[in-house]
Amino acid sequence: MKDGVRSHGFTALGPLHEAFARLSGWAAAGTAFLLGALAAVAFAPFHFSAVLIISFTGLIWMLDGARSHRNWGKSVFMRTWAFGVGFFLISMHWTAAPFLVEPEKTAIFLWMPLLLLPAGMALIWGAVGAMAGAFWSSSPSRVFVFALFFALGEFVRGHLFGGFPWNLPGTTWVPGGALSQAASIGGVYWLTLLTVFVVSAPAALVDTRDVRGLAIRMAPTFASGILLAVGWAWGAQRIAEPSPLSDTVIVLMDSGVPQNEKWQVGPDAILNEYVKMLTTEEGAPGDIILWPEGAVPVNLLQDPNAMDIVSAYLGPRILIAGTTRYEITGDDTRDYFNSLTVIDQSAARSGPIALYDKHRLVPFGELPAAEIIPFGRSFSSLLPGAMQQLATDGFTPGPGPAVIYADNVPPFVALICYEGLYPAITRNANLSARADWLALVSNDAWFGGGMGPSQHYAQNRYRAIESGLPMARAASRGASAIVDGYGREVLRAGPVAGAREGWSTAYGRGRLPAPAGVTLFQQRIGVILFWVTLLAFAGLAFASWRR
Repeated sequence: MKDGVRSHGFTALGPLHEAFARLSGWAAAGTAFLLGALAAVAFAPFHFSAVLIISFTGLIWMLDGARSHRNWGKSVFMRTWAFGVGFFLISMHWTAAPFLVEPEKTAIFLWMPLLLLPAGMALIWGAVGAMAGAFWSSSPSRVFVFALFFALGEFVRGHLFGGFPWNLPGTTWVPGGALSQAASIGGVYWLTLLTVFVVSAPAALVDTRDVRGLAIRMAPTFASGILLAVGWAWGAQRIAEPSPLSDTVIVLMDSGVPQNEKWQVGPDAILNEYVKMLTTEEGAPGDIILWPEGAVPVNLLQDPNAMDIVSAYLGPRILIAGTTRYEITGDDTRDYFNSLTVIDQSAARSGPIALYDKHRLVPFGELPAAEIIPFGRSFSSLLPGAMQQLATDGFTPGPGPAVIYADNVPPFVALICYEGLYPAITRNANLSARADWLALVSNDAWFGGGMGPSQHYAQNRYRAIESGLPMARAASRGASAIVDGYGREVLRAGPVAGAREGWSTAYGRGRLPAPAGVTLFQQRIGVILFWVTLLAFAGLAFASWRR
């Protein structure tokens, strides 16, 4: 039947639909790969959201042809999987950057981010594509079916094996813009469901039914247009006024040391850059200073020399800094933590005034494979030495999300790097007590200088939109900025004159915006809205279904 595909609907689109639907074999896989790769430019730093219409419409038309094959399950799976491989490879190619920091040690593992990661995550898309194929029809119902299963697959991707919810389709909209405000209602997974429907709806304009019915073919596109118009109008009204500023002053500092130099130059050179910024004339009592994740390459709290230097120059200010630390658990064993600490000028004598340990660790990075894969500890002993270390070394997770309280600091939710991808962390931390802001520290130097840091920053800003809380973000060689409770950037740290050659030292000082109102997503109804909408899409698919 693949050679007999005949398209009906909008005449101008018929040849395009037939061209996609008739593809098979390597031509189909290659085209799906290219469509997925094209979708990568819909996300930061580009935000060309309209290309998703091309990518998803083309994929659905290819699935129309695949569904007519005798072995349709394999055909649908392979097209959707190839689409995912193209998307994850291009949009997340920067994941290879950490393996090039010390290439003599880790370049041998480049196949993991460049082959295993995109192929593995694309398996989820292939699986949900095959599931959608079981309910496929030539009618417009296939758009609802596709959006339903694709959004469900993205929810799985965000939770399976700890989850990796990077570049969810809902984050294609510029954070802080009108359309991004929908995340405050049902969260980014709900926005992903609506987004996939909106960009897939034009696929229903053409199908293979030999019947009249232009109105029903146009209905999804018409509905998506209404969704966009209402969402933009509501969001524009929500961000019509600037956020009022609180009296809390945040100072953002980043030494900007390249990751491949960090351990070579040692802590003294890096501390010297921070001391220069600590002694700026703008410093004032009551300032809250924010340093990035792992700001200094030592266990800061357990290094007397570093603590003496910080205490000497901090003065009557508060420092929130990312650092590693350890606890001795036996004669020859230690548990290491990726932590955020709050200290004042007396910390060298009395220790930190607050401490948070990162609990959502990066799978296969901070959280070793042996802790993720069932019986991983047993299997890891069979690996070669270098791979065995990669599979077993890592941090110990902390107890979980919480609002952090410290003297002279408004209560805040702490987020360390990867944790800024998870809507549940900020929401769960605020269930028992409402924080005033989000403090996020990250080391974006691992991501290289391409798309990675921009993508990370954009997705972090969605946590502010979902919670209604302003965010202060310090990221090494990334965007150090203050964002209001609507995801709008209020201040971006700028370059520091006289910085070391090759270092992107950054400094910024500004007032923290006041929190926005409690969002619908922060309430119970906002969480269940995703599932209610999935059920509604199932109903719409059934109502418009024709076998």
